[in-house]
Amino acid sequence: METRLHNLLKTVAFSELEKAGYDLFVEPSESPVARLSWSFYRPDILGILSSETEFKLILVECETDPRMGRVRGKGVRIRRYLTFQRRLNETCDTRLLLVVPSGKLRAINALDVRRLWEIWIVNYDGKVVCKIPRKMHDGG
Repeated sequence: METRLHNLLKTVAFSELEKAGYDLFVEPSESPVARLSWSFYRPDILGILSSETEFKLILVECETDPRMGRVRGKGVRIRRYLTFQRRLNETCDTRLLLVVPSGKLRAINALDVRRLWEIWIVNYDGKVVCKIPRKMHDGG
C-alpha cells in the first residue's frame, strides 16, 4: 500500500510531465512499446514522447525516504535490465528522474547519483520547488 506522500510525488510528476506532452504510464508491468523492454524493474511512471525522427523516454522514481543504496540499486537495474531498440536516423533521449520530498536531497546528493538522475524536489503542498539537472561533468 502506497503512502499519501508517495501518491503526492507521483501525482505531481505525472502532472508536470503531462504538461510537457509525454504519453504517461503509471507503474506499467510491461512496456507499452515493443522496442522497449525491462525485467527486474518497473518504473513508478514511464513517459514517452515520439515522432518520426525523435524518441524521448523518461523513467520516474518517486522516493519518499530516499537512501543511497536503494537509488544506486535502481540505477544498476535500469542499466542492466532495460533494453531499447533504436531506429536509424532517430534522435533518442533517455532521462531518469528521481522525485523526492523537501528536506530529503542530502540523503542522495552524491556524484554517482547526480550523474545518472535528474532530481525534482516536491514540497508537501504538491509543488515542484526545485528541478536539479543531471550533473554532466565534474569541472567548471
